[in-house]
Amino acid sequence: MTNQAMTHFKSQVFLILHQSQTGECFSYGEIAKLAGFPGYARQVGQLLKKLPKDTKLPWYRVVNAQKRISFAEGTDAYIRQKEKLESEGWVVNGNKLTLNDPT
Repeated sequence: MTNQAMTHFKSQVFLILHQSQTGECFSYGEIAKLAGFPGYARQVGQLLKKLPKDTKLPWYRVVNAQKRISFAEGTDAYIRQKEKLESEGWVVNGNKLTLNDPT
């Protein structure tokens, strides 16, 4: 990917995350496709991995294609993502997400 394409890719991924709403959840592949780069799921993951810990972007709304948290259970990153998702209405069993249905 050229520098210009990478810059465009990064800005699109960040824009999608910035515009995401509370309770939304995306797979890495969905983010790549929405950004205009289908097939670049791994690059989305690498990009999010490099975000600073204090980022305001809702990185935690991105999970794998099976709607699972990709971090190993019990790790710092897993716990942070789990807590943030639960605060937005998701139920996390192990690493699997389901939307909390209050009805």
